Amino acid sequence: MNETISIHKANYFSELMLNYVDQEEQLRPFYTDYPTKEAYLQQARKKLKNYPHRKRLVERLTAQLDTISLSEAQINNLALLANSNTVTITTGHQLNLFSGPIFFFYKLLQIVRLCKEMNAEQTEIRFVPIFWMATEDHDFEEINHFYFEDRKIVWEKPHGGPVGRLSTTGLQEVFGQLLALIPNGQKKTSLKQLIDESYLSSDTLTEATRKLIQALFGEYGLLMIDGDDSALKEVMIPTFEKELMHSTAYQEVLKQNEKLTNLGYPIQVNPREINLFYIADDNSRERIILENDIYTIHNTPLKFTADELITELKQFPEKFSPNVILRPVYQETILPNIAYIGGGGELAYWLQLNTMFRTFGLDFPILTLRNSVLIRTEKQYKQQLNLGLSTEDLFTNSQRITQRKAMEESNIAPQLPAFNERLKAIFEELEALGESTDVSFTNMIQAQKAKQLKGFEKIQQRLIRAEVREQKTYQERVSQLLLGLHQENSLQERHQNFADFPIVNLPHFIEWIYENLLPFEQKFLVMTLNQDL
Repeated sequence: MNETISIHKANYFSELMLNYVDQEEQLRPFYTDYPTKEAYLQQARKKLKNYPHRKRLVERLTAQLDTISLSEAQINNLALLANSNTVTITTGHQLNLFSGPIFFFYKLLQIVRLCKEMNAEQTEIRFVPIFWMATEDHDFEEINHFYFEDRKIVWEKPHGGPVGRLSTTGLQEVFGQLLALIPNGQKKTSLKQLIDESYLSSDTLTEATRKLIQALFGEYGLLMIDGDDSALKEVMIPTFEKELMHSTAYQEVLKQNEKLTNLGYPIQVNPREINLFYIADDNSRERIILENDIYTIHNTPLKFTADELITELKQFPEKFSPNVILRPVYQETILPNIAYIGGGGELAYWLQLNTMFRTFGLDFPILTLRNSVLIRTEKQYKQQLNLGLSTEDLFTNSQRITQRKAMEESNIAPQLPAFNERLKAIFEELEALGESTDVSFTNMIQAQKAKQLKGFEKIQQRLIRAEVREQKTYQERVSQLLLGLHQENSLQERHQNFADFPIVNLPHFIEWIYENLLPFEQKFLVMTLNQDL
């Protein structure tokens, strides 16, 4: 039994994202087109008129993928990229250990589905799915773990530079912890093989992640690109120079931030005066700071004059790394990209960037909110029905559900509103009498009214708590279900790793997700996992 619910009922999306999905007029200046098939085609025609880097892209992508055995679909897509009528649909993500939370699967599979459907619709333009690996990030604590059976599997390691360059030393012990938790059988055997063929046969985290993605999604034609590449960075020299000399991104994003703030939206990311890092070596990726006409590299003794820094940029572009503000500019310069698929947090900061794109002479991509998914087993679905829970109830918590049930079944609660109204009526009559006497008497009545109504509210709250206590067993059963789904005050997709699902055949599990996604609908999918998977 598969269902969809509105993201408005999922309770975990920001007002900004809800307004974007609703195409509220006040957000119209912050993006190009809303994601539809026709908008994708229009954006593609526009992008193809202004994309000069195809030859370099294909050369570098071919070189990066040379160490893995490509599927027929990947070989075909790589060949398509060389053609002047081919564009890409892209998503990006950090190099989370063992892919991190399951929503990573949804992002990648959605760009594949989008491309497939766009290619099936017409032959004028070809669409290829690309995964941008965030190899240059240096926030190791964000990626060095995943959860299995509510246990945090952590990779402890000294770090500091781009995470993609990290040695995989020590991962055998880390994955040993995971495998020790899984009973012998087909699932354990397949996961061990996956780990052996990716992480334990690689020297760096970039290489390991590439092999992992290849094993999981290669048959779907997905291509992976690593931006930590000297030849690709050469293309960015004019953009990086403009940023270093004129703080271009800082000025433009601040303007957009002010507009969003005036509309009442919180800001996702704030720009720095220089939105570039300097990579001194594999263990150092530090901010570039301008002070008194001298460029310094944070936490290092390195210093440059303006001329020296531009010379360094032109000689060693690979040492310059964009932060979260400029990374989208790098991506959209390198790729013939027309749409970016991301979660609510990602798209929120993309909405801060469109005027910056115009300043750098780039087309701003169509922003597509990725599908969100809740996976329940058949057993959990039966438990849900037995508890009388709606699908929307799975997106709240056991306390609220039990309160509602207690009030629905209470013999006393339905009578309380009438008592409340009678209490108000008594004080209204007293106020009417008080108007014919001294004003101080009226003030006293109003003060007493506020006190009594507040006291009555406390009575109601104590009643609710008493009724809920009577439903203790029910609440425990609801809580057990939500905890099993990882949905008690959270979202499953942001916590649970793919290995934690009760699956035997991983390729069939991935295919099942792929077939059930709705790439052109901004919905939350609730899918029931068949035991045969």
